[in-house]
Amino acid sequence: MNEQQIRTQLTDLVRTELRIDQALPEGDLSEHLDSVQRLTLVVAIEDSFKICFEPQDEAAIETLADVVQTIQAKLDNPVEKQSDSD
Repeated sequence: MNEQQIRTQLTDLVRTELRIDQALPEGDLSEHLDSVQRLTLVVAIEDSFKICFEPQDEAAIETLADVVQTIQAKLDNPVEKQSDSD
């Protein structure tokens, strides 16, 4: 999946999950989303892209570009689903 496909899917998620009719702005997401909206978006991204954000991933995400980059990295380098649960 390329960057444009990720951005398109993110725009769809923002519309359906957050009920925002415009694309997310390129600036700091915390200026545009409250904590509930941000959490809702994280869960929707994880479900839609079949990835899992680690706490350090979430802490490092500030902009839309960060979101796209993190999704791309997780899609390109999937981690084993079972970690310490064995």
